[in-house]
Amino acid sequence: MNSTEKQESLKAIEQFIIQKEKAAKSSTGIDELKGKWTLTQLHILALISSYPTEANNTFLSKNLHITKPAVTKAVKPLLDKKMIIREHKEGDRKSVYYYLTDEGKKLALLHEELHMKAKQRYYDLFEEFNKEELTVITKFLKRWTETISEENRK
Repeated sequence: MNSTEKQESLKAIEQFIIQKEKAAKSSTGIDELKGKWTLTQLHILALISSYPTEANNTFLSKNLHITKPAVTKAVKPLLDKKMIIREHKEGDRKSVYYYLTDEGKKLALLHEELHMKAKQRYYDLFEEFNKEELTVITKFLKRWTETISEENRK
């Protein structure tokens, strides 16, 4: 690969990042309906929906790869807005478990629907590439992810 090709690739990556950040800041449809929610909060709702008997701070922390204090911080607005409730399981007075309210179930469902639409957009995009091209794209994205992870550990 020559210098011009590398520069074009770098420019494409920069434009991708800019557009992705713009998209993240724009309305997702969820905030218009229910107030502003972070991705972490939406993923917490999704996990509680998928694992309704296991969702405590430890479980959420492990599955989201965030600290327990980060879970506590993300959960507070969900509790305040009555998207979730917290309770102790019978016989376990130590651990606190989270459960979706009816409003929380609606928001979790909306989040899931938006995920499905996003997946479909990606699948549609994949149709524009052949198998070999997709293999290269996947290899690049995996390596890019590794590089980002390595930088975050420094």
